Amino acid sequence: MSVTTASAANIGGQKANTLRLSTWTTTGSPTVSVIASGGVTYDVYEYTASGTLVAGAGNRTVNARILCVGGGGGGHNGGGGGGGVNDTAVRLSANTTYTVTVGGGGASSAPNAGTASAVFSASAQVRAQGDGGGGGGNFYGTGATSGGSGGGVAAGVTTAATGVAGLGNNGGTASGSSDGSAGGGGATAVGANGSNTVGGNGGNGYTWPLNTARVFGGGGGGGKNTGTAGTGGTGGGGNASNSAAAGTAGTANTGGGGGGRPGNYASSAAGGSGIVIIAIPRFV
Repeated sequence: MSVTTASAANIGGQKANTLRLSTWTTTGSPTVSVIASGGVTYDVYEYTASGTLVAGAGNRTVNARILCVGGGGGGHNGGGGGGGVNDTAVRLSANTTYTVTVGGGGASSAPNAGTASAVFSASAQVRAQGDGGGGGGNFYGTGATSGGSGGGVAAGVTTAATGVAGLGNNGGTASGSSDGSAGGGGATAVGANGSNTVGGNGGNGYTWPLNTARVFGGGGGGGKNTGTAGTGGTGGGGNASNSAAAGTAGTANTGGGGGGRPGNYASSAAGGSGIVIIAIPRFV
């Protein structure tokens, strides 16, 4: 268990009471940092494994910003869908324990979806969630699955696997293709379609406004035999293969979908695990 304490040093009287920073207790060993964005300073708790955030009796009520990214779907022939991305304002109250769940990436044997990431408190009636990405489809007749973003289908499949509105997008299709499979959907874009000449690229992910270098929920690329395989979308999507080799796994803690591979192989690449980031403003 880690404890982070901040205080209004060198400020006296009522002003200190107004500006005093809260004490938050955590489990799960989140990484703690400070980010300044848009004129606001945030204490940021970044969970790459499940844990809790506990507001004690002395905590103030705050409107925190919570980013939940589900685990990416595993790739098979089609690319895995990116984990759903939910970036939302949530009111955090004193005397409350918030349970943080970090979703896992889908396994490489298709079509395995990732699992959801969430922040939950029954007593405060708070729930923020990013659904896991859908798994990529395969030539054995198992279709791509829906999820935060849908997985990409195998060659010849005409119906897309759907994403959750507001969290992700559909995977691509591969109508008329005898070879190229589709890319998985990403948080901000649908997966590209596969064809006889290329595998579909994965859809791009979501750029976090508090740190624009961070991108989450990219779809995995679709496999293509002896041609141009699909590339993974920004936000951790894995690249596909154009040979017997497996595609690239989605990047850990981004919710990226796994890359696909061509042909009748049993598996390709796993999806990347999800993440939960809680940004608490210091002064409100």
